[in-house]
Amino acid sequence: MKLPKDLKEHFPHTALIIPSDQIVAKFFLVGGDELEELDSVALPRELRQDSEGQFTSFDGSRVGGPDADLHDTPRKKQFVKKIAERIKELVREHAVAHLHLVMLAELEHLLSKHLEPDVKEKVVHIRHCNLMKESPLEIVRKALLG
Repeated sequence: MKLPKDLKEHFPHTALIIPSDQIVAKFFLVGGDELEELDSVALPRELRQDSEGQFTSFDGSRVGGPDADLHDTPRKKQFVKKIAERIKELVREHAVAHLHLVMLAELEHLLSKHLEPDVKEKVVHIRHCNLMKESPLEIVRKALLG
């Protein structure tokens, strides 16, 4: 897809834009006047088949069970590790000069722990928000210009 003229000036070098929510991450390559979606990574939440051992507090504010992980932390760590591995591969395959991360702060902090130092130094812009429902051009525009 062609980049509009107002966005071309922001990408003199090849860049990888990674928008993500807590389940899906997409990888957009931007350079010159082109925007291309290269790949995506997904790790859905595990669906539980029954509610045996589950409880709900009397006011309905808390739900738990014997094996409940209310924060979904192990799955998020696995998801972020998959993102970091794919970033590393794409940076090398496409000679990426800059990385732009568009994700919630919690995921960005987990991701920064998994990025290798040479990849981490390519991160030039971080935006803490969820733009996954936007079009690719809107993701690029909002990621850069707010």
